[in-house]
Amino acid sequence: MIIKVIGSGSSGNGYLISDGHSQLIIECGISFKKFQTAVEFELGNLDGILISHEHRDHCKYISYYLHGTYADVYATKGTIDAMFQDRFLRLKTIEKYRFQRLQYKRPVEIGNWKVTAFETQHDVAEPCGFLIDNLKTKERLLFATDTYYVKYRFNDVTHIMIEANYDKEVIDEYMTQGFDLKRKTRLLESHMSIENTLDFIKTNKSDKLKEIYLLHLSESNSRAAEFRYRAQRITGVPVYIA
Repeated sequence: MIIKVIGSGSSGNGYLISDGHSQLIIECGISFKKFQTAVEFELGNLDGILISHEHRDHCKYISYYLHGTYADVYATKGTIDAMFQDRFLRLKTIEKYRFQRLQYKRPVEIGNWKVTAFETQHDVAEPCGFLIDNLKTKERLLFATDTYYVKYRFNDVTHIMIEANYDKEVIDEYMTQGFDLKRKTRLLESHMSIENTLDFIKTNKSDKLKEIYLLHLSESNSRAAEFRYRAQRITGVPVYIA
């Protein structure tokens, strides 16, 4: 499995996964032109586009991806409805045939992949993470972002892409007044701390685990080098900061 991180964070999210023959895009928060350039215009084997929720840093450029590819979009009903209600996204009713509804814990096959959406916790309509099995290589990717908690345990995971947004010690020290206090409340209720991330990794690591990507780090409330070290120490596999 090949994973390419194009962008991760509040300024825009976008990822490409591939087995060399079949590709999936996860999130459309990066401009389509930038995405094309980053993957060297190699999107000829694209089979699907996955959207975890309707916040614009995850779907801002969805209409450009629709016009620039032949792939369908896969998301929950709540996410699809919310995207069509957002006038900024410029989605047209006629385009709804390109949107396929995912239901929690009901897998669908997309190209060489089996994708299972699962419930996450965020301040949006119907957010989800993705358990993605490659039917050819038998590898298993676990993807979850913009959530403060994941209640499920997953077996035989080979790749983990998981949010590590903030360190609670940092926000307790610096976010102490006014608007920062409101932001702190939202962080605690909608994003994952490094402590929760490490607990999640411990719960879901397996002997098959090959690598971990830490996603969506806050620019001001995280410690990238420390986060990488702590995650690598408990798993012994390569850890990358997206």
